[in-house]
Amino acid sequence: MWLIDGSPALLTDLYELTMAQAYYRKGLDRTGCFEVFVRSLPAHWGYFVMAGLHEVEGYLQRFRFSNDDLLYLRSTRLFGGDFLIHLATMKLDVQIRALPEGAVFFPNEPILEVCGPIDQAQLLETYILNILGFSIIEATLATRMTIAARGRSVVDFGLRRCQGPISALRAARGGQMAGFAGTSNVFAAKLLDLPPSGTMAHSFIEAHESEEQAFRDYARLYGDKTILLVDTYDSIEGIRTAAQVAKDFADRGIRLRGIRLDSGDILELSRFARDHFKEAGVEFLSIFASGDLDEFRIAELLDAGAEIDGFGVGTRFTVSQHAPAIGIVYKIARYGERDLHKTSPGKETVPGRKTILRTGDPTYEKDTIIPFEPRPDDLLQPFGSAEPMPIIQDRLATQLSALPDSVKRISTPAEYPIEFADFPILLETL
Repeated sequence: MWLIDGSPALLTDLYELTMAQAYYRKGLDRTGCFEVFVRSLPAHWGYFVMAGLHEVEGYLQRFRFSNDDLLYLRSTRLFGGDFLIHLATMKLDVQIRALPEGAVFFPNEPILEVCGPIDQAQLLETYILNILGFSIIEATLATRMTIAARGRSVVDFGLRRCQGPISALRAARGGQMAGFAGTSNVFAAKLLDLPPSGTMAHSFIEAHESEEQAFRDYARLYGDKTILLVDTYDSIEGIRTAAQVAKDFADRGIRLRGIRLDSGDILELSRFARDHFKEAGVEFLSIFASGDLDEFRIAELLDAGAEIDGFGVGTRFTVSQHAPAIGIVYKIARYGERDLHKTSPGKETVPGRKTILRTGDPTYEKDTIIPFEPRPDDLLQPFGSAEPMPIIQDRLATQLSALPDSVKRISTPAEYPIEFADFPILLETL
């Protein structure tokens, strides 16, 4: 569990605990099966990417009620001593089926199922949703940015604007799944074994007597790893100065890496920089762009012919500015021998446990959800432990390549076909 000191059991909503006590007092202890799904896609999104299971694993491993937790619960005067003893001795006995990380999925498909004593399965709802919701957002958004970048490198720059360190870690890991080249978040780089990446701030330039002196001092320290920030004063002059410094170092056998454009007319500045670097004999310099970039702006720049080799994505990535939340829910599908469902308008569910089948090779054509039956081609598989990152990255790349291009469009994607089949109650409103 990331950055959580002690047991995570109280990371839950109060009603999970009050319901658990009611189940306990009533003797409702049969197996409950809950499923997680997302109700709808954000605007302009055509798919989701499964993510967060590594954190779910850590949560389940550390789930317990500590003495301090129990003392706090007693202080609320909502819980009896018998129930607190029940919590103190509780050992999770739940089974999970899940889409593997890196799998693409679509609205209303179950992506994770928790089966176990109903009070235990109920208590896990809140934090599982917290983990999966933002992890899925960031992994999906990261793929949209890599698709928009068309093979150019993308780096996570968003720690300073993110809503807290855990969200920043989930964002960095989502970027890692999608193939980001690195992150500016040094803690995430260490934790995830992801290359740390960064340049310099305007303050470094301003602290020097001149822009040129700042460039030379930095280049002396970092050599071929040097990326020079050229827009502190006048971007055109900054590009020219960077070219001269790069040429001087190249004459001594050191090739600086490139420049970063962070403001102004990125399109025209990138074109000027490319032409000038060729004229100055430093065409080896890469051009890196940042500054309020998202997938729409990246695609727009490249459509217009921008000469950019890589992108730094910050605020609009790590806060997912266009889709900061998704309608992810955790609903009971079965208790004991009874299949259960909701019929409330706009929030209907389909009863019973489910199996997901996907057809189409080499291009996906349709997903079909049927009543649960154990079979090897069910997309939901038993989950016990998280997979190594290379396996997740390979799965994501493979599944994205099999997804129709129309569904992956950055704007106005096509709708991927989903069908519920063979259910006794089929809700047409889904």
